[in-house]
Amino acid sequence: ISEGDLNRYLNILAFLDFQVSMMLSDPSMQKQLTQFKRIILKGYAAELVIAKEVKREDEFRKQAQKEMQTLEKSLKEHSVPLDKGEKAPKNLEEAIKGKGFTKAELEDFIVRSLQRNEYFKSQLKGMEYDKVKVNHILVAFNLDEEGKKKRSDADAKKRAEEVKKKLESSGDFKKLAKQYSDDPGSKDKGGEIEGSADQFVPEFANAVRTLPLNKISDPIKTEYGYHVVKVVERSKESFEKASEEIKQQKLQQLNQEYIDKKLKVKILL
Repeated sequence: ISEGDLNRYLNILAFLDFQVSMMLSDPSMQKQLTQFKRIILKGYAAELVIAKEVKREDEFRKQAQKEMQTLEKSLKEHSVPLDKGEKAPKNLEEAIKGKGFTKAELEDFIVRSLQRNEYFKSQLKGMEYDKVKVNHILVAFNLDEEGKKKRSDADAKKRAEEVKKKLESSGDFKKLAKQYSDDPGSKDKGGEIEGSADQFVPEFANAVRTLPLNKISDPIKTEYGYHVVKVVERSKESFEKASEEIKQQKLQQLNQEYIDKKLKVKILL
């Protein structure tokens, strides 16, 4: 992969992903840019290797062309002029003009992405994941804007132990979650969360895989604070029948494992 190849790849990423675009253009991120490029290079190299293994290029090129039509339609519908005198792009060619890549190169990029997804999707066949449904209350360390703890470790643990005692004394999980939990995503839903155990941080994931059902746990410490947990349901489910969100999480994990363990590259940046 030459430097020109990498820059072209980055230009396409920046066109498709606003966060990448911001990172590449932000002067304050220049120190992190080399490390970011190393990460991107490994992903790019993995795509090239996987594309040779998966093949079926004609099939994926037809899919890619459909995706490009969808992208063009989206650009027409959602593009807004940046300045009063600037017109929104009429088509994809106009949208990518001066961006550092061609329409054909964008199509090749999408083809490789589809080949990579197919490679890892094929690995999901026969694989299972731990599906869990839990109630939990998080007593957070409550970091301030500077990252300093407003609630000490000891205070958080003590508060979590109080929550556990109340739950064991027939306390209402929904009411206590609303009162005590610092998890904005679940406190108003009775502390209920559901999905793959893999989506959680390691300490929490291990707990929900091993705790007895319907028992109130001791406070479990993670980087976020202390969790009091009750596992309501637990089962083995096929990834093929999983939600798209759970599938994508697993595909990302498989992709990273491939880069870390199977891919052998020498980077000369």
